[in-house]
Amino acid sequence: MGYLSCNAESSIATCDPYNWDLTRTRKLKHNSKKPNNKHFEIREFDYSDLKSATDSFSAESFLGKGSHGSVYRAALDGGKLVAAVKRTTTATTPDTENEIEILSRVRSPRLVNLLGFGVDFNEGKLIVVEFMPNGSLYDLLHKSSKPPGWGRRVQLALQVARAVQHLHASNPPVIHRDIKSSNVLIDGDGNARLGDFGLALRGHVEDVRVKCTPPAGTLGYLDPGYLAPGDLSAKSDVFSFGILLLEFISGRNAIDMNYSPPSVVDWAAPLIKGGDYAAICDPRIPPPKDPLAMRRLAVLAARCVRSTAEKRPEASEIVDCLRSVKKIMSSPIWNHLRQRAIQLSKPIKYEPLDDATEILKTSRVGSRRNRKVSSVPSADSSKEAMGSSDKDPVVRSKSVGSAVEIKTCTFNSIFFVNQRRAGLAVKMPTVRLSKSRSMGMLPSTRVAVRNPNAGELEESKLLLNLERRCP
Repeated sequence: MGYLSCNAESSIATCDPYNWDLTRTRKLKHNSKKPNNKHFEIREFDYSDLKSATDSFSAESFLGKGSHGSVYRAALDGGKLVAAVKRTTTATTPDTENEIEILSRVRSPRLVNLLGFGVDFNEGKLIVVEFMPNGSLYDLLHKSSKPPGWGRRVQLALQVARAVQHLHASNPPVIHRDIKSSNVLIDGDGNARLGDFGLALRGHVEDVRVKCTPPAGTLGYLDPGYLAPGDLSAKSDVFSFGILLLEFISGRNAIDMNYSPPSVVDWAAPLIKGGDYAAICDPRIPPPKDPLAMRRLAVLAARCVRSTAEKRPEASEIVDCLRSVKKIMSSPIWNHLRQRAIQLSKPIKYEPLDDATEILKTSRVGSRRNRKVSSVPSADSSKEAMGSSDKDPVVRSKSVGSAVEIKTCTFNSIFFVNQRRAGLAVKMPTVRLSKSRSMGMLPSTRVAVRNPNAGELEESKLLLNLERRCP
């Protein structure tokens, strides 16, 4: 992958507004035991030790080429410490100084962290960083005979997003400017680490150093809106991450001349806009089982590569979105709960039970709680118990919501008293009103005769009670 045409001297300014002194790193080892781990030890290695640890920078120790030199595997401290040593072919470049400066101030499990540095006989500096034994993300996605599945891809994407979030949340923030799959390395535990900070800038976009630094980056990942120093922002890293996310989804390179259009953005963006998410999935692996996960990944990538930087999401929002996608893909329980929530959100058809068996819930009227009442008898049984006919007047309650029919209270009262006077023992049926739309549940009108020998006074009280309950 080619680089934007600009030399190292013009791409990185040598001025340091933060008054960083390299000799200060030797004193940091006294503060390395602080619990907050704000300061960490940065060692200065002897050049002879680095030369011996890399077998004089032999081909057997060669790991690959970085943005500003070759990288070698080194076994230090008698083999107890395995590290990677970056060595420039010429004198120390501003890229080397810049990487040492930034990595001496930021540290995270998601970054390829700085261990120390050395100085050769030509006063050139060598960078010693953590060793990543499992190669790069580029090799994993594009050269592996067994490409990773969707769960692994989302996990790696989430780890890179957390690295970007950590850089942008630093004080002052760090803008990487060269996020790409070859700069994401895989550690011994299979986790992704963001490395190669040669083009990174530390500071606010208003700072003099940021304003005087020309644009730089890798073609295919470079933000098209980053044409002048004043255009740089954290959203430039978001664009590069969007390209990386499209690599995860499609398995294609950022720029591949075997396709038309060669740019992964120009190819994928119209498909995502049209909702054809399956068309951009890597054909080498089965598609995700849950289409929602694929849709969220594709839409997130499209948002990251928007032409307007202000419309791109923040790194923290990217992390949250990838975490939700990870839950969808990796947790059957989460999927079950989501499907259950969708089902519960649908309207439920209510099928009323028979009037004789339906049990209504109790509620409050004012400050009084209704007591539980028995079931409502059917209309036929009510007629038979009261000796009524089909011509008896029937009234519906204006405040109830169901179609429960009741005899008028006046008829019930007169019928009950006449039967009592005739010496007949009659058990009044339970009359009950359903739920009111305006005031909750109406009190039940259950009538019970406690004293069969009660006199006229009791009958009068009973009539008055019935009239009050059924106005």
